[in-house]
Amino acid sequence: MSKSPIYAGRILIYSTPAALTQHIEWALNQNLGYQVVANWVNQPLTPGGKAAEISYACDLSVAAKIAKALIKWRYLRFEITEQSSATGDATLYRVTPDLGLHQASLASNGDVVLNEHQVNHLIKKAVSHKKLQIELENALGNQWEIELEPYRLSLAGGSPEIFSNIG
Repeated sequence: MSKSPIYAGRILIYSTPAALTQHIEWALNQNLGYQVVANWVNQPLTPGGKAAEISYACDLSVAAKIAKALIKWRYLRFEITEQSSATGDATLYRVTPDLGLHQASLASNGDVVLNEHQVNHLIKKAVSHKKLQIELENALGNQWEIELEPYRLSLAGGSPEIFSNIG
């Protein structure tokens, strides 16, 4: 009797130079432990750029390893969501060239959630109301959302078969 994978994930590569597509697939194969072949489409916002959506299932949590492997290439814009079927916990990793990495926990509806410890830490280190507001926005990943949204929209409008449920 085979055991069902307990981690399911989705990798959304919004923008990458075409020259990196094989390198990305290789990194995914190494971290997932099985062969992945992505369906690369043109990214309308970056001439010569490509985009892809890859779903996966694993016995171990691999999203952090994948994010660490992909962040090495400076020009990628991507996000990875991973959920444990055992606990229901979900994690989100987002990366842009300008902002770097953002990691967050997700609620069942996809909202970023902050735990009590995180909120208390932000309150204690804030020296002003404005600083607290900025730190909360960073913790929620607002800047990453703003930067990634045009890439999501360009793909949703241009290629209905890929990225059709983003937004």
